Amino acid sequence: MSLSRFGAALLAVVLPISLAAQTASTTEQADPARVYGNMIRTAERAIVGLADAMPEEKYSFAPATGLFAAGQNTEFKGVRTFAQQVAHVASSNYEYLQGMGFEKDKDFAAIEKLTTKAQALQALKDSFAAAEKAAATITPQNAFEGMGPKKSTTRAGLAAAIAWHTMDHYGQLVIYARMNGIVPPQSR
Repeated sequence: MSLSRFGAALLAVVLPISLAAQTASTTEQADPARVYGNMIRTAERAIVGLADAMPEEKYSFAPATGLFAAGQNTEFKGVRTFAQQVAHVASSNYEYLQGMGFEKDKDFAAIEKLTTKAQALQALKDSFAAAEKAAATITPQNAFEGMGPKKSTTRAGLAAAIAWHTMDHYGQLVIYARMNGIVPPQSR
């Protein structure tokens, strides 16, 4: 093999590898603070909009057996009211935030007892403001650092939990709203 053929063969092998390496090294990683902040803000917009759309007099609403078709053997003992659902999301947000090292002074039980629209909605908004601040502290270096006594959770996991837990309850609250003739803002 002549030197020029060898050089061409080597170039044919090395050039693609070199280009791939350059592409890989210039690919930017997503900013975890932005990613988790966006997840939290998306969940916040949905649930705060719905909580705001529900009239004050409906905050005490909870599904009951008599609301469903005859013959269904379904009991609704202990089902949370609309206000209790909203307060529960706020309380849970703080619980997740405490796992991340934030909002250590919040009393979950006191938040869970809120019953008026004004109280529950304000607690919800405040919990999301705190969640957004916490999400802003997530970095590539600390996102998946083990936390808690068993190091079995991470900042990224707790921030994601705020979003998915919120959307779980949002789904329930959509049913509550529709049972009361309220079209959720996200559906308009």
